[in-house]
Amino acid sequence: MDESLFIPRSSIAAFGQSPDVVAALSELKSHPLLTRAHYEQIEGGLNAIINKYPSGGTPDLIILQHDGPIEDLDRLAEVSAATTQLIIISRDNDIGRYRKLLDQGGADYLFTPVTTELLLASISRAFARAENRQTGTLVTFISCGGGSGGSTIAQNAAVLLSQIPNKRAMLLDFDIYTGSVTLNFDVHPVKGLRDLLRDPKSISAKEILKLAQERSASLQILCSPPTLEPGFALKADHFIDILDHARTLVDFVVIDMPGSWSLLHNKMLAMSERVGLVATPTLSSFQVMRNILDLSAKLRTNLPAQDLVLNRWSTTTEKQISSAVFAETLRGGRMFKVAECDEEIVTAGGTALTLAELKPRPAALQELSDYCAMIAGVLDQHGSEDRPSLIKRLFGSKRS
Repeated sequence: MDESLFIPRSSIAAFGQSPDVVAALSELKSHPLLTRAHYEQIEGGLNAIINKYPSGGTPDLIILQHDGPIEDLDRLAEVSAATTQLIIISRDNDIGRYRKLLDQGGADYLFTPVTTELLLASISRAFARAENRQTGTLVTFISCGGGSGGSTIAQNAAVLLSQIPNKRAMLLDFDIYTGSVTLNFDVHPVKGLRDLLRDPKSISAKEILKLAQERSASLQILCSPPTLEPGFALKADHFIDILDHARTLVDFVVIDMPGSWSLLHNKMLAMSERVGLVATPTLSSFQVMRNILDLSAKLRTNLPAQDLVLNRWSTTTEKQISSAVFAETLRGGRMFKVAECDEEIVTAGGTALTLAELKPRPAALQELSDYCAMIAGVLDQHGSEDRPSLIKRLFGSKRS
């Protein structure tokens, strides 16, 4: 899938009639991207909507299979809220009909057959237009075993993404007790991510900006002061709430995941537009990578395949275990190698800089830089004209 998909907390009702459309709408219910939404699927058409909402109270988005005249949708004005968005599914691919709906402010018009991928993209576009907000790409880095260097790769990737012209990035260290971001960037937050998780009611874009450390004009860092204090119950949903707000602030949200596997890792696999597995050229790391790939096959439906950053690669390790073995196992993703660069790491550590901040940039980071450029390139750069909701049009707020 070539675009950044995000479906916010919302209410969605889908009305289908033909078996193929009903089946496609039913498949949406269990999709990870809809975990924030209250999704309801009902068999029926226009009359079913009017019968279900006789006195209003329509959801944020209605998906309707409708093959009748577009003018019949005027009946929705009797029950629909002015903020309700409408996506039409029809077997009629007449371009005039399509334009008529969009001219009236409909969110989208899909021709049958429809797929889960098409439906998710359409829903995401509808909410993005309605809220006129930025939807940053989630880029999650996961280590394939201890010592793989996942944190180092995530931190350098965040810097590289922030160096792309006219792009902003935010790095989140999800190791809220002993994360390495504070050390590697030499930052000393008094409060941070851990405090948001302790008080989830405080989670907001404003509070995130307040707590984030500014590394540069285009890079912010949200981490936690290191501590050995007793822990508290963490809920994966609270991490996701933070991400929902963070991705409205920047173009890329880079997540540095902790080493120990948890439910949060599963959720990030299921919802991140980009996942970079970080492995070293060892058999143990290869085995962990293969296990994660098996899990990803179940969780990353309709999302880009996870990629691999092969860290600390060298001609010596190539003789011990070929990088081709890793690449052939990826199932659609791409592999990028980061060569051993101990001398540069020492130099960077002594100046509280990441490798990506050194000048000149070490050659070992060339493929990681290519990976970040690829991530930036998958975003849809073509803006689309905002349209009022169909219901506003039906109530007489006509476009000039």
